[in-house]
Amino acid sequence: MKKLILIGLILASILFIVIIWSRTVTAGLPPGVYLHDLGRLVALSGFLLILFQYVLSSRVKFIERGIGLDRLFEMHRRVGAVGLVLLLMHPVLLTLSERIQGYATPLSVIKTVGLLGLLLLLVAAGAAILYAKLPWKYEIWTKIHKAGYLVFPLGFVHSLYLGSDLRSQPLKFFWLLLGGTYLAILLHKLWNRIHLRRHPFKVKGVLQESHDTWSLEFEGNLRMHQPGQFMILQLLRNGKVSGPHPFTISSAPTRAGLTITAKAVGDFTSTLPQTAISDIALIDGPFGVFSFLNHDAPKLVFLAGGIGITPFMSMLRYIYDKRLDKAVTLLWGNKTLRDILFREELEKMVSERPSWKVVHVLSRDRDWPGEKGHVDMEKLGRYVTGVHDSEFFLCGPPQMRIDLERDLKKLGVSRRKIHYERFSLR
Repeated sequence: MKKLILIGLILASILFIVIIWSRTVTAGLPPGVYLHDLGRLVALSGFLLILFQYVLSSRVKFIERGIGLDRLFEMHRRVGAVGLVLLLMHPVLLTLSERIQGYATPLSVIKTVGLLGLLLLLVAAGAAILYAKLPWKYEIWTKIHKAGYLVFPLGFVHSLYLGSDLRSQPLKFFWLLLGGTYLAILLHKLWNRIHLRRHPFKVKGVLQESHDTWSLEFEGNLRMHQPGQFMILQLLRNGKVSGPHPFTISSAPTRAGLTITAKAVGDFTSTLPQTAISDIALIDGPFGVFSFLNHDAPKLVFLAGGIGITPFMSMLRYIYDKRLDKAVTLLWGNKTLRDILFREELEKMVSERPSWKVVHVLSRDRDWPGEKGHVDMEKLGRYVTGVHDSEFFLCGPPQMRIDLERDLKKLGVSRRKIHYERFSLR
């Protein structure tokens, strides 16, 4: 519901701009004039969408709660793409208009400010597009992306001094409201940064779970989280603060301590074994809606791939500690036997809960006597009963999620009963 409200707010804001703009358009003028008018409209609409870029990526918990940070970031990408296209159309349409009408306005300081803002937007967007394709460090990408925060003030100055539409009192007031929203977001980010530094966590334990997986346990106060949620972590080591990285909380809110578990394979995660006891951690959260508490049902089916087990460990520990009456089926895909984490703990919980079922599926272990291959429709049909009475939770590699979502739909599972979150670590 909150997501629909947010989308409605964006659309209503654009409609408001279109209505105000339409009142300035005069009928019966040459085509070149209408190109200029259209250039004004795309600039106003594009600039508005850029403002929503900061809102959607602000990590304001009031906005995120009930939607999920991954879905907000997906909206952020889509809205940003539309805004970028609209703003790129602005100088093109104005230039065409001038050429058709036989004149050219000189390059001024205010025009240069607008072009600089557009250039910064292109750089930030290009970095976002190329991030997954180039071997960049996460910290480099975040620094480039942060330059995008200069786009709004540059565009604001440009539009305020050159935008003829802003002479209209309603639109000028609306523009000042956008500026106030931008400042509020900056103040929120500043306050949040100060708050995190004033309430740091300490690393309480560093545990090697397997040949390439480690758990970090933290001591500190994080407000009550739901099992399955994640947090944003920064580590202060050797006098340097790392960039922010998302990690699922693998511990349950029913137990003391706060723990993450991750494979040491990325730019940042590969440094986790170097973490020392009493290192300082800055933790922002919790975030996310990936929890069975948000989708109550008597039967739960957890489909995990590799390190995607972490949110399910949090949920299983919570259900076990609370003694909730839930039938749980976990299908967990790994490469080899040594990749299976928390095996003894899982076996203990299953032995005490007759309605629980854990199925390990290994793809690269010829000697494994159990299920081999991948978690797929065949294994779903074999181990999952009561499909229409169950809620399905997916966490694993992107392709696994896509394949399983397709398979579940073929089995007749409603889209409303399939849940997942999308974010990646480097």
